[in-house]
Parts: sequence; C-alpha cells; structure tokens
Amino acid sequence: MGALAQKNMSSAWGELGNVEGDVSVPSNGSPAIFPNDPNEYPAIAVDNWRAPPIFYGESVEIGMEELVAHLNDRYAGNGPGNQGACHNETLILGGYSQGADVVGWALRRHDLSQAAKDHIGYVALYGDPKFEPGSLYNRFFHANFDRDWWWVRGDDWGYRPWAAAMYVPVFTPFVPVPTIVPDSGILSPRTPYVPSEFKGRFGSWCALFDAICAGWFPFGQDVHSNAYQGGGGWIAQSVGEVVWAAGNKHNQLNPNNQVYVGSFTPPNAQTGPPAATTPPPPVITDVKRTTDHTGVRQVYAATNTAVTEAWWHPGQGVQKKEIIHIAQGNIVGFDKVNEPDGTTQSLYTAVPDGVWETWWRPNEGIHHNKIITGLSGVRQVIADPVVENGQYTHRLYILAQDGPYEAWWRDGGDGIHISRLDIVNDPVTMDKAKGPDGTEQLYVATPTYVYELWWRPGESVHHGEIIHISQGDIRGLDKGDNLSDGGQLLYTGTSTTAWQSYWLGSAPSHGTIAQGQTNAIQIEKDVYNGVHELYLATGDHVQEYWWNGPNSGTSELIRISQNNITAFDKSNDGADQQVYTASGDLVYETWWRAGVSPTSSVLFKVAR
Repeated sequence: MGALAQKNMSSAWGELGNVEGDVSVPSNGSPAIFPNDPNEYPAIAVDNWRAPPIFYGESVEIGMEELVAHLNDRYAGNGPGNQGACHNETLILGGYSQGADVVGWALRRHDLSQAAKDHIGYVALYGDPKFEPGSLYNRFFHANFDRDWWWVRGDDWGYRPWAAAMYVPVFTPFVPVPTIVPDSGILSPRTPYVPSEFKGRFGSWCALFDAICAGWFPFGQDVHSNAYQGGGGWIAQSVGEVVWAAGNKHNQLNPNNQVYVGSFTPPNAQTGPPAATTPPPPVITDVKRTTDHTGVRQVYAATNTAVTEAWWHPGQGVQKKEIIHIAQGNIVGFDKVNEPDGTTQSLYTAVPDGVWETWWRPNEGIHHNKIITGLSGVRQVIADPVVENGQYTHRLYILAQDGPYEAWWRDGGDGIHISRLDIVNDPVTMDKAKGPDGTEQLYVATPTYVYELWWRPGESVHHGEIIHISQGDIRGLDKGDNLSDGGQLLYTGTSTTAWQSYWLGSAPSHGTIAQGQTNAIQIEKDVYNGVHELYLATGDHVQEYWWNGPNSGTSELIRISQNNITAFDKSNDGADQQVYTASGDLVYETWWRAGVSPTSSVLFKVAR
C-alpha cells in the first residue's frame, strides 16, 4: 500500500506485519515468517494453515486488526483542519492469497473509519481464497454480471462464461469423470464479497486453474504461485486499472493539485471510464406496501438513490412520484407512517450516518429534513410511533454498526432524544414488536445470533439470546403475532432455511419451516383468516408456506427468470392477498384469493 507515484508525487509503501518497521528481517531479505511482535500479522503457508503455532483464522484476525488500526490512525482527524495527518494521500491496498483474505475482511470491518475508506484509491486482490465469481447461470449468460459481479478480473471461469464444465481425470488418468468447474475460492466466500461503496475502485484477480481462488486444490498450486508474478502476470496486467482509479481518487482529494490520468476501459465496461458510460438501470433494494389515511393503496420502492411512491384506487391506473432523492447514492433503508392528524404522511430514509424525515400533506408539497446525524454504519430504520399518556410520540429505531438506537420526540417539545439501547457489534437486521403484556421488544440479528431486547417505559433495557445459528448467514427476521395462550413466535431466515422459535415462560425451542433453499434473501410472517403463512424469497421466486392445525402446504407465488429478486412485501385487502416483489427496476404485484390462483403483473418501474 502507498501513495500514488506519478510525476512529482511522493510515494511510500508498507507491508502488513511490518508497517511500524520494527520487525527483524532475515539477512537474505525474505520476510520474517513470525514477527517479533506477537500482535503483528504472520502469514500462514497454504500447506500449513491448520498447524500450530498459529492457525490460519487467527492469522487473518491479527492481520485485520493490524490493518484496520494502521489505516484508522493514518487518517485520523489530527491534521490540518481536523482532516487527518495524511489527508492529501491516496491509498492503494493490495493483497495476495491470504493477504487478499485479510484485506477483503478488513474492508467489511465496522470499525474501519469512513475517513480511511474515503482515502482508498484502489483495492487489488490476487488469488483470494474467498473469491466469488458469481453463479453458473451468470457465467453462461453474463446476466447482471456488470452490476452484481463487477469485481471479477483475471481468466477464471467466472470471467469466461463460455466454459462451465469439462472432463477432469479423477482416480485414474485413463477414465475421465465429468465434473463442474468449482464455483469459487477454496474457502466459503464473504457475503457480500465487497462493500458496494468500493465499486469502481476494486478488482479481484483469479487465474484459471488456481488452487486457491478457483478451488482447484491441490492440482493448481503451481498456478497460484506463478500466475500473478512477473511481467506477464496478473499483477503487472492490473497496473493500468489500479493507477487510473487511484489517480481519479487523488484528483478528488486534491482539487488544486490535479494529475492527468488519461482514459481507461475497465473490464465489463462498454466504452471509456465508468463516469463516461450510460449508468446502469437502478436496482430496487427495499419495497413496502401501505395505505394513506383515506385508504388509497401505496407501494414504496427504494433504490440507493431515491424512494418512489406508486399509488392507486382499486380499478384505476397506477400513478407514481419520487418522494426523496439522495444524490450521494447511499440509501440503506426506509419506513413510512401515517401521522394521527389524519392528513400528514411521513417517510424516514436511512443513510449511513443518520436519517432523513420527509413529510407531506394534501396541497402542501413535500418537505425534507435530516433529523438524525452522527451515527456510523446505519443499516436500517423502523418507525414505531406511540400514544403515551394522551401524547403522540414519534419513535424511530435505527440499526447502526454498533447496535440499535432509539430516537423519540414530540411535536412542540424539546427536540429529538436519541440513545443506544444496547451494544451489538456488526448487526445485519432487526424487527420491532410488542409482547403479550405490552412490553416493548426489539429483535436484533448478527450473522450468527438473534438477540431480544425488551423494556417497559421508564425501565432499563433487558436482553437475551433467542437463537444461535452457526451457519453464520442470518439475513431476515420477522416477529410473528403473539398466540392466544401467550406464546411467542420469531422467524429467522438464513440463505438456506427459515427457522421458527417458540417460547412461553421458558427458553425458546426451535424448528424449521423451510429448508434446502438456494440464496434465500428475505422472509415475512403473516396470519390470514386464522391460517399461518410464511413467505420466503430467493433470487428467482417467492414461496408461500401455510399451516393451520394438522393441515399445511406450500406453493410458488411468482418466479422471475432474471434471478434478480431483491425484496418483497406481503399485504391483505379484504378477501384479496398480495405480494409486491422487487426485481431490478420493476415492482410486480401478485394477487390471489380463495379459489383463484396467483396472477402477477408489473405494477410500476422506478426512474432512478
């Protein structure tokens, strides 16, 4: 890593494990295998990664800690204008093999400061054991490749969709056995592989038949050792893209000291640098069905840049308008409520450092105000207003990188009050509910655990563990309705399974509703006419599971051949039931009722 070296620009580099320069190096100049300082990163050879004195996972953890600490210190606000001592510097991060694993994980660490991220001009990974080139479907057809697997470089099968299967000799060199080319690196991939904010300044190079990043272990160890080095290796071939992107970052950080970066066509781009290309179509990331005070049906769809409202009366055409546009393109979630005055509607839009409030009334236009700032790594917002002692209280629950926060205020009061309810590091989602006795409940999930926080007004917050799923990829939560006997239900979704947790005066017991899914992304629980319903979405379809006493069943509601479903919401209107499904820049409505099979059609399309 170091500053961009160009013309009269100074440059420097450092190697993880010796960024402080205090590690002794053998006289032959080769790096020390185990540094003197036990808190500095020692890489583990591929054929020694499970052997003492230090294990591979421990080594990666040490590397992450050292890298994050170094970057945070380098760009901490202790320089001119509180900008950081190295505020003019452009950083290039590079990692090979286990080093790529370390860098990849460090980018996802919640304690990596935004200042450090903002100074990164490019991240180049080579031979990453957690390399993720996308699905076989996308390798065949290149579907959504530029949008969803924009980091893929090199010549592994993920980048060459014309070859997805071949014959490989197994057991004997004389009898070829058909096999599928491995999907990804030798270790399970990071999910997501890289934070989306690094798009345009990140690439991961994997060589064909590489043992580590392409999964050809142990046959491709020589490829892993040789494909990246030398004048014809992937490191040398990546220099143009790295320097071009880092030069653009330098110009962004130093508007009065511009350097010429020329033109460059990144892989998978149509023409010219990314800024000169036609922007890709927007991708809806969240969708919510509501009604207004008069019963007008509404669907809100959020992309990373805007929230769009579609509304209609039954039997009439759909109208739409953009409620809020965030030019930074960093929307991470939203929620919508009707205020008790009978006319005001409010939308709360979450961005990484806080929440925007948007409100409107008939004939008064739309008003915006950023009401919460100063948070870090916000992931989600839930609006849950209440009436307390005859007073209407606005309440928001905000999930940030260090846990959930509660914000509340009253109209005409003394401003917004905000406090963190508990410390939960790196959470992924949450859900708000009330217990059978009216107790306030908030359920917060990390990739591996779901915790319950509960409290009564004026009392302290209690917390406990509901479920631990060692698979480590929890993606969705929904607190089911409380049962008539006081029992409680929580539904937890992973990429493969929907779990049901039940408790009544004792520790929760757990069972599964759906298993064997492929890349499940969201679950939602409902009860309709006394029938329990669980909805589960994967990339290509939404499935309904229902049960009522001894009777149960399942059916597919909608299938999207593009395999790009990102979110859905379930609603009921009298005898009709609906699911609203986000697919790319489209929202589909699927409706059905007793005796009528589901029918799907496009409801509306977002502009950005």
